Amino acid sequence: MPPLAFTLRPFGALSLQELHDLVRLREEVFVVGQRITAEAEFDGLDPQAHHVLARAAGGGLVATARLFLGSDPVKVGRVAVAVPLQRGGVGTALMGYVHEVLGHRPAVMSAQAHLVGWYRRLGWVPEGDGYDECGIPHQRLGRRG
Repeated sequence: MPPLAFTLRPFGALSLQELHDLVRLREEVFVVGQRITAEAEFDGLDPQAHHVLARAAGGGLVATARLFLGSDPVKVGRVAVAVPLQRGGVGTALMGYVHEVLGHRPAVMSAQAHLVGWYRRLGWVPEGDGYDECGIPHQRLGRRG
């Protein structure tokens, strides 16, 4: 896994380059890779969120997540890792940073069902029944902090 540098920015503090990189990465992972429609991916909620940016040593954005820190519980979403780096520890490092930001605050997320085991190992717990989101099985997960 490459060494990573993490930053957390509210939407309004993102530079144009950071916003471009964020949109490009999410499009690569969700729209192209998972065939989620752009309408579902770009839901208009980004301005309300704080965005985690994980950059590799060369400066390229390799992972991201968005956090709604004003929600109780905090909502975590749009967790994305560059396709070539998936299953290489980048996602685990990203979520470790997310957990640092969360501290002891409770949080929830809507996770793709095939990732529930991984999220469980990170301390997240399934809540309720699974459901379909954009044609992909999902599960609500909670973290008590």
